[in-house]
Amino acid sequence: MSDSTEQVFDRLWLEHAPAVLRYARRHVLPDEVEDVVAETFVVAWRRLDEVPPYGLPWLLGVARHVSANVRRSRRRRAALSDRIADNSQDDADVSWPEPVQDDPVTTALRRLPDADRELLTLIAWDGLSHEEAAAAVGCSKGALKVRLHRARRRLVALLGERSPDPTDAPRPLFPHPVLGSPEVPHDR
Repeated sequence: MSDSTEQVFDRLWLEHAPAVLRYARRHVLPDEVEDVVAETFVVAWRRLDEVPPYGLPWLLGVARHVSANVRRSRRRRAALSDRIADNSQDDADVSWPEPVQDDPVTTALRRLPDADRELLTLIAWDGLSHEEAAAAVGCSKGALKVRLHRARRRLVALLGERSPDPTDAPRPLFPHPVLGSPEVPHDR
């Protein structure tokens, strides 16, 4: 490979490996994290010409697929082990860190469905834009906005701030500092 290709890959690694590592820590068991990160960057190396200029959303999309494969493999190994040992054991699932005492946000995140938690953490913890998060999860920007809105409403409901009423009109969590309350119509 040329120096240019190696430099592109090195830049990709230096800029985004920590974010891919954080993502993997949230989605697989601790002893599987390094494998997910390594496999994600192996795919990036093989498909370097497909990586967009800002590669984080693309890398997180790859890490998402690699993590799913790792979890499936773990479940298959556990099922085989159970059949061989004839001893039913529950498959260990990824566990979120125990919340800091009285940390309602972490507690609420743990209770959310995986898909909701993933969307919220891609935006809040990984710092992706809506467009980048849509690329990472493999959906349109419009679909992501709808899913994200629903996930936020479920999180707010879990935090006890309001009940999840499906007939409730969508409202931002906080009033806009310039436009004011969401109940007041504004012409633009």
